[in-house]
Amino acid sequence: MQKFRTMALLASVTLSVTANAAYADISITYPSGWEGLMEPAFKAFEEKTGEKVVATVVPKDMDQRITVDFAGGASTDVIVYDSYRTAEYTESEYLADLTAYTQSWEDWSLYFGSLKSISTINNEVRGIPVYTDVRMLWYNRAVLKQAGIELPWEPKNWTDILDAAEKVKANVPEVDYPIYFPVGTKLGEATTMQGFYMALLGADGTEGGANRLRDWEEGKWIGDSPAIRKVLGLYQDIFVNRELSSRELYYTPDVWGDMRRAFAGGEIGIMANGSWEFGSVWRAAGIEKTEEEKSEFMAWTPFPGDGSANAPEYSNISGGWNLAVAAQSDKKDLGWQLIETILEADSYASWVAEQGRVSVRKDALETEAYKSDDYLAAISPLVEKTTGRDTFPGYSSVSAFVQQATTSILEGSSVDEVVEEFNLNMVDEFGEENVKTID
Repeated sequence: MQKFRTMALLASVTLSVTANAAYADISITYPSGWEGLMEPAFKAFEEKTGEKVVATVVPKDMDQRITVDFAGGASTDVIVYDSYRTAEYTESEYLADLTAYTQSWEDWSLYFGSLKSISTINNEVRGIPVYTDVRMLWYNRAVLKQAGIELPWEPKNWTDILDAAEKVKANVPEVDYPIYFPVGTKLGEATTMQGFYMALLGADGTEGGANRLRDWEEGKWIGDSPAIRKVLGLYQDIFVNRELSSRELYYTPDVWGDMRRAFAGGEIGIMANGSWEFGSVWRAAGIEKTEEEKSEFMAWTPFPGDGSANAPEYSNISGGWNLAVAAQSDKKDLGWQLIETILEADSYASWVAEQGRVSVRKDALETEAYKSDDYLAAISPLVEKTTGRDTFPGYSSVSAFVQQATTSILEGSSVDEVVEEFNLNMVDEFGEENVKTID
């Protein structure tokens, strides 16, 4: 029955997009909420080229929609997609190679190199970043002050993080989550990105993929390493050894909304999360606050390395959304021209600042609209040294293994037991020849 439902959905999507494309000179699919960027660009494009733009606006589940469209051969000419899908979509031959276009595009030099690399596979550009995000440690100013912690809080290593959470636990007992650290399978990719991988990047140096889940030079996944063991040990300290976090919030029906409302309600002292939470916390709580009021309540600090000799001072990992041209499109030149128009410097900078998003272009940081937002201006330096997930085909399976590994720590398994399980899962999935151990 599921097979027939999927075929019916693909057929429906195909008919819908084909019907639109029949009347369109160039077609595009993008998520709801982007109208402020897209609609003026469509008008400018049509006036400049005389070509008509037909847009499909997706109200929710954009990632699922694009994947279904591609699988059904029903993609529009231009699409917006989650950047972590770049390798997967490239391997499936869904994305056009944009390298020749970017080589003659002056604006390409204005994009952060760290974000270009996320969207470049085998030296071929497959997507153009639209906005990104960064990750950090958020904290409740009042809670930390009550705990006797000097503000602004600036932890230099993991010990500083754990010690601060200990002080919250001891001095502000009504706070059930001295530290909220994404864990388990219910939070999905957030466990991998906001928790595990942020710590992993700060647990060792970069040589040989020592602080990653994949060694890109050798072309192998990493099933066991000192850094992986350190991170699992950190989870063990937070949830088992020191009991610095209750567990209920990680398993509620509305894990994101409940976490945000808990932070807004003063139930969380420190929270490992992303740049979007400066606004999302209050939207979820249904509370209107000015930028100044938000800053008085919550503050952020970079996620520090573990303090070992090879570890970086702090770590960061980014996601975000890209524009791309579908490989199946027979209007690639027009598609690229539309992308250039959408990302025109002034209109892009105004929109990304209005949305409270992190810019992927250096020139946008210098515009009045962006500089006038104190929060965006402050977090922008984190983009300079960010990195992306190991978005090689198979990454989604690796991420699921990570989430299960953190769950096993909560259930009382030792680090040795969890690493053995994790490594076995990797070998079973990819083959022993494609998985390495770092001693």
